[in-house]
This record gives sequence, C-alpha cells and structure tokens, in this order.
Amino acid sequence: MQLTILVAALLSLMICIYYLSQGRLQIIAMLQGANIAQLNKQVLLSLFYCQMGFFITTSLCLFACAQGVVPRMYAYSLLLFIGLNYGIFAIWHCHIAKLGPPEKRFSLYIMALSLLLVSLFALLGALH
Repeated sequence: MQLTILVAALLSLMICIYYLSQGRLQIIAMLQGANIAQLNKQVLLSLFYCQMGFFITTSLCLFACAQGVVPRMYAYSLLLFIGLNYGIFAIWHCHIAKLGPPEKRFSLYIMALSLLLVSLFALLGALH
C-alpha cells in the first residue's frame, strides 16, 4: 500500500463529503433564487451531479490504486490523469476565489488547497 496514494484517496473522500453536503445546499439555494430559465437550472444541476460523480469515481480509483488492486502499469496513467484533473480544478477554484465575493474567498482558497494536495499526492504516487 502506498501512503501517498492513500493520503490522496482520503483527501478526495473528504472533498466528496464536503462537496455533497455543503455544495449541494449552496447550488440548490442559488438555483432556486436565480432568475433564469428552468432548462438552464437543470443543466447546471446536472453539471453539479456529473462533477460529484467524477469525485466519487476518482476517490474509488485512488483507493483501488493504494491497495494495489490496479496493476502498476495501469495505475501510473490513471494517477497522472486524476492528478492533472484535480490540479486543473485547483487552478479554477483559485480563479473563482479571485473573482468571487470577499466573504467566500477563504473557503474557496481552502477548497483549492485541498484539491491541489490531492493532485500532488496522486502525482507523487505515480512517480513511486
């Protein structure tokens, strides 16, 4: 079992739990109060659920790689893919934090930091 991949998996699981509990409340509250068409609300809500599905799937893949269920040859490319995706999410969260309201900046930067840590630990796990 690789410790770096296990840390990435645990952080990813915590992101899933936070995103599902807090993000869902914020997204649904924002969409209900928004003055946009119902179709656009459904598209944004489905985008949220697709991103949630990605977070859950990558958490499971990281746990599988940490336990050695996935062969090393396949785990290498899988870890690189997951690490780079989480890195891109971290960059976007920093960008959103810079443009967003000041009262939410700190929480967005914390989320970006946790996404960056998952990215770095997954990439380090691929290099072992």
